[in-house]
Amino acid sequence: MAARLDLRGRAGQLAVAAVAVLLGMAAGIDPRIAVAAAIGLAFVVLVMADLTIGLCLFAVIAFLDVLPHLGGSVVSFTKIVGFLLAISWLAKVSSSDDSRNDFLAAHPTFSYVLVLFIGWAAVSLTWAEKPGVGATPLLRYALNLILFLIAYTAVRTPRHLVWTLGAYVAGSAAAAGYGLLNPPQNVAYYDVTRVSGTIGDPNELAAVLVGGTVLAAGLAATLKRWPMLRLAAGAAAALCAGGIFLSLSRGGLVALAFSLVAAVVVAGRRWRGQAVALAVVIAAAGFVYFGFYASSGAASRVTSFGSGTGRTDIWTVGWRMVQAHPGTGVGVGNYQTSAVHYLLQPGVILRPEFIVDTPKVAHNTYLQVLAELGVPGIAMFLAIIGFSLLCILRAARIFERLGDPPMELLSRALLVALCGVLAADFFISEEFSKQLWLLLGLGPALLGIATTAKRRVSQQDPSAAA
Repeated sequence: MAARLDLRGRAGQLAVAAVAVLLGMAAGIDPRIAVAAAIGLAFVVLVMADLTIGLCLFAVIAFLDVLPHLGGSVVSFTKIVGFLLAISWLAKVSSSDDSRNDFLAAHPTFSYVLVLFIGWAAVSLTWAEKPGVGATPLLRYALNLILFLIAYTAVRTPRHLVWTLGAYVAGSAAAAGYGLLNPPQNVAYYDVTRVSGTIGDPNELAAVLVGGTVLAAGLAATLKRWPMLRLAAGAAAALCAGGIFLSLSRGGLVALAFSLVAAVVVAGRRWRGQAVALAVVIAAAGFVYFGFYASSGAASRVTSFGSGTGRTDIWTVGWRMVQAHPGTGVGVGNYQTSAVHYLLQPGVILRPEFIVDTPKVAHNTYLQVLAELGVPGIAMFLAIIGFSLLCILRAARIFERLGDPPMELLSRALLVALCGVLAADFFISEEFSKQLWLLLGLGPALLGIATTAKRRVSQQDPSAAA
């Protein structure tokens, strides 16, 4: 009896030892599998304990596309942890009576837009050329909308916001750092070395690093009480900007320039000088790198603006699809399938192989949504974006009236970061980007934090919140 009780008491230790052995065996087969399994186990424990921590971990993992896939992209590691995060969110929403945790209760009118958007995408499969092709994109839209709702529930305090923004910055820095430490070999198609980091694509890497650069700079200016974290944020901003340069993404560089201009515009009098200084430093760094250190091929790629290596041909065909089906689109996920039908029309197409041999996506998020879902689809997609931007702007103004400079600065930094990512998405198809939908979800979450702070101040001093 005593031995049995002792065995039961050591069950936890035996389980840990067994897991350690399994992880060691997995490491012998493929270290990436062991890393993924270790992260997954830690994630399961943490996400079930705290939704905010789970969201922060997901924000970092979303950048790690180098982790192995189990059975292809349908069962990727990111989707697994996203599924666990969704379960934790459902548990919290269903067990809480606080309407502030539920986006649908806090914003019932706009919730109809989210429902109509996913419903319209589902209905579009009825007229799609290949409905089966659109099943996965439809699921990805649904998962991203859930992420939008999760962000609202998980980020309810200023501390939560700082954690989540810090997680995005950490993921961005990890993606850029991996690219710097593991530069790819020259690709024959580009004839230059382009850093793709943990994302796997240079243009997509540059898009998310634009947001990381701005948010890291915002955290560096805010975390005055924590000098080490402030230094780390400043280093992350430099690393992300360097990653954009080394990606040689023209769209990323344009988006970075746009975000720096936007930072100067929306910074306000309090931080406009710092925004100008940041813009000057990054512009000077770019000039020095491409003018004196980059190879001639890299500099030529960045400074030449021709057809965009076939991008303008893809846009031409995409616009023909829009003209043919402006009201309905060709169906969710069917852009590449239907593009070939719009090739043989009046107009010069220099790179038809991107339509016939290896069909490409639209390389423009907004054109892709418009071509697949028509005018109703793009209208709802832009409404979601506009709603998030408006929430951030309103939150910044509330924090300004309340006299809360750190939260006001973070609000303006989030606004600029999201604008930069949206600008980069004009050159790539990133309507399913987890980073994009995370930043969009932080908009209403930030407004909820601001509204709560305003309500608290008004209860203490009605004249201060007026």
